[in-house]
Amino acid sequence: MKKVITLLLSVFFLAVFLNYSPIMEKITGRIMGIPVSSAEQIDRLLAGKNEEMISSKITLNGKKAPYDKNSNTVFIPQNPDNDSWEGKLKTESGHIYLSRDELLSDKSSAISTGHIFQLYLINENTYSVCNMVFTGMPIINITLPDSGPRDINLGVDGLLDVTDPYRIADSIKNIPCTYALRGASARGYEKSSYKLTLDNKKVSLLGMRRDDDWILNALYDDFGLIHNKFSYVVWREIAQNNTVANDEGTTMEYAELFIDDEYLGVYGLTERIDAKELSLKDKDILYKCRAMRIPEEHNYSNERTDGLQPIFLLKHPKEFTQKDWDPLKTWVNLFCKEQMTSYEEGYKLLNMENAIDYNLFCMLMCGRDNMRKNIYFIAEYQENGEFAFKKVPWDLNATWGNQWVDDEACNYSKYIPESVSEVDAWCTDIDTLYYYNETAVSELLLDRWQELRRTILTKERLYEILDEQFGYLYLTGAYARNYQRWPHGAEYWKDNYIYQYIDGRLAFLDEYFELLYMDSLEPAVYMGVDYSEEFNVRYYWQTNRETLEELYPYDKQLLLEHYALYGKPFGLKAKIDGT
Repeated sequence: MKKVITLLLSVFFLAVFLNYSPIMEKITGRIMGIPVSSAEQIDRLLAGKNEEMISSKITLNGKKAPYDKNSNTVFIPQNPDNDSWEGKLKTESGHIYLSRDELLSDKSSAISTGHIFQLYLINENTYSVCNMVFTGMPIINITLPDSGPRDINLGVDGLLDVTDPYRIADSIKNIPCTYALRGASARGYEKSSYKLTLDNKKVSLLGMRRDDDWILNALYDDFGLIHNKFSYVVWREIAQNNTVANDEGTTMEYAELFIDDEYLGVYGLTERIDAKELSLKDKDILYKCRAMRIPEEHNYSNERTDGLQPIFLLKHPKEFTQKDWDPLKTWVNLFCKEQMTSYEEGYKLLNMENAIDYNLFCMLMCGRDNMRKNIYFIAEYQENGEFAFKKVPWDLNATWGNQWVDDEACNYSKYIPESVSEVDAWCTDIDTLYYYNETAVSELLLDRWQELRRTILTKERLYEILDEQFGYLYLTGAYARNYQRWPHGAEYWKDNYIYQYIDGRLAFLDEYFELLYMDSLEPAVYMGVDYSEEFNVRYYWQTNRETLEELYPYDKQLLLEHYALYGKPFGLKAKIDGT
């Protein structure tokens, strides 16, 4: 019996040794299955051997480790919350040795600082040296064949590896894929965004839905890498707090991207907004607005017209007729072409709960690039045969104080402190509807704003989301690597800007929405004359803001005095009647 027990224990310890458990690695001086050696030990191993360029591929858990040929660096994803170094490193030929380094005993610091370790690949007569960096962020690695067509506009074929240290089940190996350039103005950026298509295989990536069609957002014009991700999280929390079905929009997760052995920085892997994401039914219709131009009859097409890209795209159903444009035409006619005849007519075309939430969201983030453009419009079919519109946001880089700035060399987004008090960020439909019933719309906005301020839109909760995202970017080491690779924008951005904006914006909107409602209840009387039929404080302020904002705050009586003495254009009457 003792012999049997002894034999079993021997087998057990042999198995442990062969598998290099974390405990045994510490005892034997191994990390991830490879020896950790001193400088003297490595010098002895290199004696008499010739150095060559790295030729042997290093594998991580059986698949090619991400490699940047420009810096001769292998990147190894790790979960910084786990104490031990995870995974197995191997090479196609020879042996790998890791140079001893004090940060091998401080995993979190090694990851967050992007510390560079030294790997030695030693064969019988030759050796090569490469850097190794541990990252706390998932890696998307696309390997290209040695030959074949490479038209980035049409699409390039490759093999996709995803290594996710947080969701091991979502790590994939050698899936055939195609990637192609995407975006309009973004095509001219140094750092490109891509459409990523998996060939005949739907998989879950980074904890998101199972799909074969993804977007790799370069975040090149999203200074701080934060505005898109933060906005998507905040919108989802708002939408999940209302009773509207399927208006939460998309999800994005950060990853570091490698293509053809080149490090390309931090990307936002994003689920496409489509019929699947929104749980659309057969009779529902999905449109995407790409430009602020107001369409004419010939512009309702997915094809170029007037030599320009489409204003709207019809995205669902895939097989559609010209009649499927009719709900959108109605929306445009009422809210963009001043053909609305009553408040009730506009009200019934909208899912008002979604419309109010989206308008508050747009105002909160000062999304002036998202008031009509960069929105997915869902025309949801109703039992009475009519449609009600819902909106979900898209492309949210120019938000939270960042605004587009025209520059002679290029356009870019930059933090503008005056955004804190910006009032002209209403989305098109609620903006129009307001002038037909100021009291009803301003009351809906105030009531919902105050409800959200008690639950989701507290400073503490918004700070918590930001801290989590910034913490992740910094502690993974990826933030610094991205801006070392792509320094564009770093000179315009400081992380505290967005916190400053939130502080000021919440306080401003608390007062703004209350004043908006109270002003709608009080007549516009100055020196005994009632101007209520022709004066609207919000319209007058927005229309004349460049002239007035240095002289007056947003105050009804002061602005009414200015209007009575000097005012043109004529407030509400000019807005509705064009007089």
